[in-house]
Formats: sequence, C-alpha cells, structure tokens
Amino acid sequence: MSGVDVLTQAAQSITQGDFMGAMGLFEGHIETNPDDPSGYHGWAEAALFEVQENGNMDEKGNDRINEGQIAAYFRKASGMDPENADYLAAYSNALIEFDRIPMAIRQFKKLRELGERSDEVDVSFHLYEAARLLIDAIDLKTNFDRSEDFARQFLPVSVEFALLGLGFTSAEEALEYLQTE
Repeated sequence: MSGVDVLTQAAQSITQGDFMGAMGLFEGHIETNPDDPSGYHGWAEAALFEVQENGNMDEKGNDRINEGQIAAYFRKASGMDPENADYLAAYSNALIEFDRIPMAIRQFKKLRELGERSDEVDVSFHLYEAARLLIDAIDLKTNFDRSEDFARQFLPVSVEFALLGLGFTSAEEALEYLQTE
C-alpha cells in the first residue's frame, strides 16, 4: 500500500473513532517515511483524540499514552514543516491541553509571525481558537479568578490573539474602533 493510501486509511480510522488503529497506521507510515511530517502529525492527532475521547488512565492509574510523546511528535512535525500553520497550531493546542500554557503561547507567537510573513498563510482562525482555548485554560487554572497573577500575565495575550483572529492587524487597531468621541 502506498504512503498516500496509508494516510487516507488512517484518516478514515480517525473519522470512524478508531484512534488506536489510526495510530498504528501512522506508526507504519513513520517507519517507512521518517522524513514525512504528516506521519508524526497524524499519529499525534490520533493519540490526542484518543486521550480526549477515552481518557488516558488505565485500570492501574498509569498513562495509556505518553503525553510527552504526543507533544514531541507535534513538535517534530511542525519543525519539519515550519511553514505549515496547521501543524504549528495543533502543536500549540496540544500544549494547552497538557497545561503547558507558556510554551503554547510561544508557539502561537510563532504562528502569528508566520501569518505576518506570508500573505498566503491565513492564521486568523488558529489565533481566534487559541484565544478561546487559552482563556478556558486560564479560567480553569485560576478557578475563574482573573485577578490572579497567572491570569493577569496571560489574559492580555489571549485577548490579542482573539483580536488578531477577528481580522484586526493589531490590538491597537481594534482599540481605535472601541474608542468613542
């Protein structure tokens, strides 16, 4: 079976909810195509879906899937194809999922820079989604107390990402529309 066929079959497994099966297919693709970032990205996506859908604890209280491996594969894919906004956004989102908010923000800033460098790469959706995920994570971490230092540190970045995600070129431009005479 060709690499494209394996990737298609793995993607179909994901849509059918067979995340572990998809992970196995992506593992095979990685073995035969170690320089193809789609295998690493696909494995990490399937693994993250598995964790989100079915939890990550086995009957003994151990992780079924190593979250560090998920993050490492997302990082590897985005490193292999640094101009791929989807890879970078997925890596950043996984970091939020794993409560690595400062690392996630650094990656989202790279995503913002990617969008600034290229007129052909639209990252607005990813930044808007990042803002939503960041605010949710901050609220959970601070028990919805936005006056806590952690919230005060990261909420401005979240708001900036939301504004950029809405299509403003900067937070300052958005503020111009909020000011009244």
